Amino acid sequence: MKIWICGLLAAGLLSGCAAGIQGNSPTVSYTVPRGYLAVYHRAQDQAQKCLRGQNAYRVQGKLDRASGSGSVDVVAPFGSNVVARTQFRALDSGHTRVTQSVWGRSIWDSKALAAMRESVYMDTSECTAYL
Repeated sequence: MKIWICGLLAAGLLSGCAAGIQGNSPTVSYTVPRGYLAVYHRAQDQAQKCLRGQNAYRVQGKLDRASGSGSVDVVAPFGSNVVARTQFRALDSGHTRVTQSVWGRSIWDSKALAAMRESVYMDTSECTAYL
């Protein structure tokens, strides 16, 4: 019985640690004066250069050209938990609405979110936020 309870507690603790982005995770939304393809490429480049660690995290991009929308996810090494996400949709040919979220724990915090935002907003891949 003791072993069963310890196993249940361990599973509960581990699942809490691996939750990824949820409703209360740090998030920013903004509009940039560029097309959705530029946003997609910049978000993907910044994730590849700054958010993968030592090739531990996977970067997964989705693009729907018909709707002018998509996302770039950074996925934890074990499982499918998303620790950083950029979602976007074209408002017109020169403006895109962007929403970015991070897990909110460890390195996936408001500093990482600020660097993600600066990268898309300034159209240059930034690993650290300076503003």
